[in-house]
Amino acid sequence: MGRMDASVLLNPVTEPQPQPIQAAPSTNGSAQTERAIFLDRDGVINALRPGHVTGWKAFQFLPGALEAIRQLSLLNWPIIVATNQSAIGRGLLSADGLEEIHGRMLAGVEQAGGRIDLIVHCPHMPEDECTCRKPEPGLFHDAAERLNVTLTESYFVGDTLSDLGAAQQLGMTFVLVRTGLGSMSLEEQPLLARQADWLADSIADASQWILEREDAVVDTRPERQAA
Repeated sequence: MGRMDASVLLNPVTEPQPQPIQAAPSTNGSAQTERAIFLDRDGVINALRPGHVTGWKAFQFLPGALEAIRQLSLLNWPIIVATNQSAIGRGLLSADGLEEIHGRMLAGVEQAGGRIDLIVHCPHMPEDECTCRKPEPGLFHDAAERLNVTLTESYFVGDTLSDLGAAQQLGMTFVLVRTGLGSMSLEEQPLLARQADWLADSIADASQWILEREDAVVDTRPERQAA
């Protein structure tokens, strides 16, 4: 099977965005670069399930995920989803099918008052030995180039050892969530607790830690669930 390029989906702005708040400025001495928040998808934003998410019916937002993304959106930094999606390489999901899933995910996030600015995914299987499947850094370099992001000053929220590996290679601040494969990974490899910058129960907990670390205060309100 030939190699397929990792694809990117940009989020069109269709609704007024929440009023941004000011957080700690970049410390790299350049006004030309952005800090960003990277999120894994499966196990962080949506509930992990056996097998692969091959259709919207198999996608379910985790409790608190929509509100967490809404609050992170107020930082006025790019929010980027970086996800391994080998279902494409395995022939279980088409590129158009993945785009539909992500389009519905973006709609749900926007309906809840949040935003996702960029989605990058790796379609390859592990045996393809590509440079974009996490823990390889290709997805992050791609996103950083497109949005002029400084990776060493950015956050990554994930639930797997491969997520941690990518963050460590790139010098990113990594938050390990216990949802998805997080709790199982910690049971199998307790030392992961020392390698992550923060352990969070969920993306909601992770977002609060990031906001507090950046001296950012946002309003809280009941989460609006996507239709």
